[in-house]
Amino acid sequence: MQKTKSTFYLIYGLVFITALIDAMVGYVQSSFLNQFLPLEYIGLFWSLVTIITIAISFIYPRLARRYSTYRLMIITYFLAVAANFIISSETTTWLILVSFIVRYLSIVFIFVNMDVLLENISDDGCTGVIRTKYLTAMNAAWLISPLIMGYLVGADNNYQRIYYIGGLLMLPALFLIITRRRQFIDAKNRYRQQDAAITINQLLGHRDRRGIFLSSLTLQFFYSLMSLYIPIYLHQHLGLSWSTLSIIFTFMLLPFVIIQMPAGLLADRFFGEKEMLTIGNLIMIIAVVGIIFTKTANPFVWGFLLFFSRVGAALAESMHETYFFKKVGSRDMAVINLYRQNKPIGWLIASLAAFITLSFLPLKSIFIVLFAGLVIGLIPIIYIRDTR
Repeated sequence: MQKTKSTFYLIYGLVFITALIDAMVGYVQSSFLNQFLPLEYIGLFWSLVTIITIAISFIYPRLARRYSTYRLMIITYFLAVAANFIISSETTTWLILVSFIVRYLSIVFIFVNMDVLLENISDDGCTGVIRTKYLTAMNAAWLISPLIMGYLVGADNNYQRIYYIGGLLMLPALFLIITRRRQFIDAKNRYRQQDAAITINQLLGHRDRRGIFLSSLTLQFFYSLMSLYIPIYLHQHLGLSWSTLSIIFTFMLLPFVIIQMPAGLLADRFFGEKEMLTIGNLIMIIAVVGIIFTKTANPFVWGFLLFFSRVGAALAESMHETYFFKKVGSRDMAVINLYRQNKPIGWLIASLAAFITLSFLPLKSIFIVLFAGLVIGLIPIIYIRDTR
């Protein structure tokens, strides 16, 4: 029991470190890419990145069955460290872009690995609490990351510095994984081996899994467009400095730390996930309407709008996690892995939509596209069956 408890905290610690490294670049990656690619082609580049991610996701469970999730965890961490250092160096554009892709892929599959390792020691009766603790650790990292980002980027817009620090921070996490091998329960032979068609059917052929997956795609669509284009809009079009934006983004992320654990507890003990998921989506829609009609550069107004949008996102995200992991077990690695492709698929849809939109319309029209996507995203919620 004590070993399992310490493993929970080890995984929470690892997800905090990894999320911090991911989050530090989350709001500057579009501005960083803009140094090498025109604005309208950033969406096209992200499309390429997400297509590669989705393709690898179909062979990843086979790799886990053959080599174990634990070994893949070490490999993905090592690749992420190397990619961070290459991006931070003064090298050729093509090598930086390739390393950017490798880094993104590594981070995505690090989180898939941690999902499986956490599911191996989780009990369905406590899924809401376990998963929202996991999310809280992740979101605590996102909460402090904007302040670190603002300090590291500085007035000279030194984006490479963030990647260098990220590489350094990943080294102790890699050391922990290697030295704490016995903490991880990783029975690789328990993973079901199956082809892509069966896996897709197990996810999309099941009414509740399909509904929550489609709803999660909507949330990732929201995250993609907000993460890539709000910073560019506020920094380059409204003239807000990175030091100001770092404070706004920190305030914006508070709901993820405040709301998600209580929401998970409520979902386990009192309410079902469906009602809170619907409320979360409606809040996001209202916030995006506010963004569309706001013309001021007042940081307090933008702080409130972005905070309000993340109240909805935090509520929706916690319900996605709680509901989905009540519907699967640790043997369903292929299904979990495919479900985790909600991020690259959502980002693929968003980046293609952004590429098409920005080829003909100004930047702010992106938020009209986002509003339409969120409204459509209400539909799959109707069809899921509540767990209570």
